[in-house]
Amino acid sequence: MNVTIEEAGPCKKVLKFEIPKETVESEFEKKTVEVCDTVELPGFRKGRAPRKLVEKRFGPQIKDEVKQSVVSDCYQKTLEEHKLNPVGNPKFGEIELEMGKPLTFDVTLEVWPSFEVTQYKGLQLKKKSAEVTEDDLQKALTDTAFRKAHLTVVKDGKAQRGDQLICDCTVEAGGNAVLEDEDIEILVANGIAVANTTIPDLATKLEGAQSGEKREIDIKLSQNFAKEEYRGRDAKLKLTVKEIKRLVPPEVNEEFAKALGFNSLEDLKSYLQKRIEFDKRRWVEDDLRNQILDILLGQTKVELPQDFLSYHTDQRVYKHQLDLLNRGVPIEEIQKQTEVIKNASAESVMRELKASLITNYIAEKEKVFVTENEVEQRIVSIARAYNTDTTRVRKQLERQGNLSYLRNDMREGKVMNLLLKEAKIAE
Repeated sequence: MNVTIEEAGPCKKVLKFEIPKETVESEFEKKTVEVCDTVELPGFRKGRAPRKLVEKRFGPQIKDEVKQSVVSDCYQKTLEEHKLNPVGNPKFGEIELEMGKPLTFDVTLEVWPSFEVTQYKGLQLKKKSAEVTEDDLQKALTDTAFRKAHLTVVKDGKAQRGDQLICDCTVEAGGNAVLEDEDIEILVANGIAVANTTIPDLATKLEGAQSGEKREIDIKLSQNFAKEEYRGRDAKLKLTVKEIKRLVPPEVNEEFAKALGFNSLEDLKSYLQKRIEFDKRRWVEDDLRNQILDILLGQTKVELPQDFLSYHTDQRVYKHQLDLLNRGVPIEEIQKQTEVIKNASAESVMRELKASLITNYIAEKEKVFVTENEVEQRIVSIARAYNTDTTRVRKQLERQGNLSYLRNDMREGKVMNLLLKEAKIAE
C-alpha cells in the first residue's frame, strides 16, 4: 500500500491511502472462497453452489466485507509502523470500492502530542507557613458561632447584607400592576430572584432600608415571569419593608462551648486549633503541588489535540450549566454566562490535560506504576469512607467506567510524591 501523512494542525494528521488493485482482488478472492465453502443455496449441497451464482447472490455483501477488512488492516498497520497514538475517533472519508481499480481513501485523526520534560527533579519550591494565627482562631470561633445563630427582628436598625426582609411586593409594567404579593421573604444579597426575576444589584438597592420604608427598583421581567404577555418587558418592582430579620450569633463564652459538648472554652479553642492546623498543612501541601505543576507547565511546550479539547470543554460547560439549572438559576442568566463559563472551562481543561500528559510522561520515564493490590486498598478506603462494602464500590466504578481514572489518579499522585521528595523546598 502507498500511504502519505499530511499535517493538518496541532496534533492532527490526514492519512491518505492507495491500496493496489491486486491487494483488493486477493482479499476478494479469499472472501469469495470462504462464502462458497460455507453457503447453502436451494438445489445445491453446502459448499457446492457455483461460484458465479454465489457472486451474483452475495457479491455486494462480499465487496462490503472486503472493503472493511482492507481498510481496517491498512489503517492499523499504518498506526503501528509510524507509531501514531490516536486520541478520540478517526474520521474516515468516503470509501468506494470498484473492482479492477486501486482503493483510495483518507483518514483524519488527532494524535497525542510528542514532547519532552527535561527538568523535573530538584525543582525550587517555596513552602508557605502553616502556623495558626490568632486571627485564624477568632475567625473559626466566629464561624462556629454563626452556625448556631438565630433570626432576630431588628426594630430600629437598617437593612444590611445578609438580612432577611419581610415585604409587600408590587410589580408594575406599562403603568399597570401585573403582580401583587404580601409578606414575601427576600434575602438582602445580589443575584436573588424576586417575582421569578433575578436582580443582580438587589443588595445595593435594599441596603439601609428601614421598617415601613418603600423602595423602587427598575427591572426587566424574566422569561419565567408568571404572566407570559409581560415577559421581557421593563417594569418597576415596588417593595414595602415590613420587618427586618438578622442572624444573631450567640456570645462565644464558656456556656457556648459547653452547649457544643466541650468541657470549657479552652477545650473548644484547642479543638479548633488542631482542625485549622490540619487544614493548613493540607493547604500547604496542595500549594507545593500546584507550584510543581506551574513550573512543569511553564517549561514544557505541549500542543493539544483541538477537537479532543473542544469536546471535553463542551462537556464541562454542559455539566456546569446543568448544575446552575438545578440550583434554580434562570435559563436566560445561564445563557448570559455561557461564554464566560466556556472560556474558564477551556482554560481549566487545558491545564488539567497538559498536567496529566506531563505527569504520565514522568511516570513512564521513572517507571512509576500502580499495582492491583494498591487499587484494592484504595477501594477499601473509599468503601470505609462511605460505610459500604468493597464489592459494591468496585462494581460501581466499573459500571461508570471510572476504574481506569482511579488508577491514573493514583499514578499521578505517586509521581507528585516523587517530585516533592526530590524538590528543593525553602521554608
